[in-house]
Amino acid sequence: MDDYKRRDFIKLSALGFASIALQLNSVTSYAQMANGHLGKWDANTKLNWDAFLEKLSKLAKTQHELPWDQKEYTQKVKKLLLQCDFPEFKNVKKEFDNYENRIPNWFESTSLHNEVDFQVSLFQFEKGEYISHHDHPDMTGVINVVSGNALLKNYTIEEQLKGSRKVLKNGREYLKKRCLLKEIENEVCKARDVSILTAHEGNIHSLMPNEYTQLVDVFTPSYKRTTNSKWYKVNEDGFYQNRKNIFEAEY
Repeated sequence: MDDYKRRDFIKLSALGFASIALQLNSVTSYAQMANGHLGKWDANTKLNWDAFLEKLSKLAKTQHELPWDQKEYTQKVKKLLLQCDFPEFKNVKKEFDNYENRIPNWFESTSLHNEVDFQVSLFQFEKGEYISHHDHPDMTGVINVVSGNALLKNYTIEEQLKGSRKVLKNGREYLKKRCLLKEIENEVCKARDVSILTAHEGNIHSLMPNEYTQLVDVFTPSYKRTTNSKWYKVNEDGFYQNRKNIFEAEY
C-alpha cells in the first residue's frame, strides 16, 4: 500500500510539474500586466511578446484621437521596441531558425502580427539586398535593427516640380512626375538602433544592408489592399542647384 501511494505521488508530482511548466509563459505575461497596472512598468522593464503587443495595441489606438501627435507616438513605440529582446521570443526565434534566402537579391519578410491599427513585420536581408527609395503613404514606421547594420536614408518632399513625362511599361502607360526631396537622415544603423518615419517627415526612405541584417518594424496603421506606395528615382549625384540636402527625384 505504501509503495502504491509513493508511486502515485511521484506520478502526480510529475504531472503537476509539467502543468506548471506549460503555464510559465502565461504567468510571466500576467505578472508583467499586473506590474503595469500597479505602476511598476517603466522604460527598463523587459517585455515578453504578449506584454509588448498589449502595450502597442493600446498605444496605437491614440491615432484615432485627433489631432494625432505622430512624433510623440513613434517615440513611445521606439521605447517599447527597445524593451524587447526579440531573438528570445519563441515566434521570432522560429523565423530566425527557419530562415531561407528564397528570393535572390531581395529581402525576406514575415508578418509577426497584423491588425487594423498596426502591424509588426520581420525583415531579413542578405548583404547588398538594397531597397530603393519608396514611401509609406499616411503611415508611421518605427524600424528596429535587431542584428547586422544597414545604411538608412530618409527624405521629406520639399516641393513638386513642373513637368512630367509618359513612359510605357508592360504595355501600360504611366505618368512620371518630378519633385524635390530633402534628406533628413543618412545614417548607418546597427543592432538596437531605431529609425523613425512619420506620414509627413522622413516618409520616403531607402535601405542598404552592409551585412546579413534583421529588422523588426512597426507600421501604423497597417497596410491595406488599397495602400499604394510610390517608388522614387533619386538623383544622388549632387544637390539640386547646390541647395544643401535637396535632391531631385522622379516618381
